[in-house]
Amino acid sequence: MRRCWPPVCLAWSLVSDSPLTKTIASTATIRIANIHSLDLFYTPIEERFERITRIARRALQAPVAAISLINEEKQWFKSAAGWGISELPRDQSICRLTVEQNQIVTIGDTLEDPRAAKLPIVASAPRFRAYAGHPLVDEHGAAVGTFCVYDLKPREFAPGDRQTLADLAALAQRELLSDQLTNAHAALTSKLGVARREALMDPLTHLWNRRGASVLLKGAFTSADQRGKPLALALLDLDNFKRINDTYGHQAGDEVLRRAASRLLSTVRGDDAICRLGGDEFLVLMADTDPAIATRIAERIRRAITDTPIPTRDGAMPVSVSVGCTIRRPRDTATVDDLLERADQALRQSKTAGRNRVRMTS
Repeated sequence: MRRCWPPVCLAWSLVSDSPLTKTIASTATIRIANIHSLDLFYTPIEERFERITRIARRALQAPVAAISLINEEKQWFKSAAGWGISELPRDQSICRLTVEQNQIVTIGDTLEDPRAAKLPIVASAPRFRAYAGHPLVDEHGAAVGTFCVYDLKPREFAPGDRQTLADLAALAQRELLSDQLTNAHAALTSKLGVARREALMDPLTHLWNRRGASVLLKGAFTSADQRGKPLALALLDLDNFKRINDTYGHQAGDEVLRRAASRLLSTVRGDDAICRLGGDEFLVLMADTDPAIATRIAERIRRAITDTPIPTRDGAMPVSVSVGCTIRRPRDTATVDDLLERADQALRQSKTAGRNRVRMTS
């Protein structure tokens, strides 16, 4: 089955009509410009941020920990451990209080605080009852986002909790201000404005979508040819995923997809790129990778998803994955479509052999 990839224009023009061109700019406008200069709005989830929010959930015994950026319209989550959300309207965000005050904000009982009581995330699901947020600032000290935790029951945040929040926020801020976007991600985000990146993102998993994959693949081919290096491609399908949707509903299926994406992220290397092509199908692009390394990474992915059932609100669900890999060696004249077809052939072999396994083809 040959896959149809959308045409992608690689020469987008970035035109700015920013009010910053005026002599006098408001603090809010400067803050928004600083957010965009971070180049992190609508970029994929990254393990360096996921790791920090996972630690925060355990250290502060909170069901949700998040790293987010806030502009004039919305709050966008770079990482939201324990909460399947990608963005909120700014006026529905508790974190806007932290950004506006540019200091730690704690709310022990949101229903008793008039600033938060009527917000949808308090008055209805998920019904957060406590909040603690620490501002994330740019190099000029302007607040551009938050590191925060939410709880489903009222609680007081002790001085030790506030210190832990501050320590973890410092780690998150260092990552935000670093230039450590992985090579594949950096190459793509550097070409695109926020609106274009949004169109290339999968809102459910925070991974690049099919169109984003198309851009990444073309860039990876060009780089591999210029440097004379191999690259590997893996296609993954969650086995019998339709059965989960049919039995438990699409909400449970979405939860499985989000958690599977997080496990994928934790097993690949920093320079590898992960994309969700649609449904339960994912693509992993691995630069400078030979067959032996690609096979090891694919096996690590398979075990990460298969060995431990995925927790959902409907209970832990055993999930397995079939993987098809292929390699493009130096001086290989295979096109993007050729490589995708080879990986798809390997994936079909994996399924035919009984699923829950890795197959390599060249």
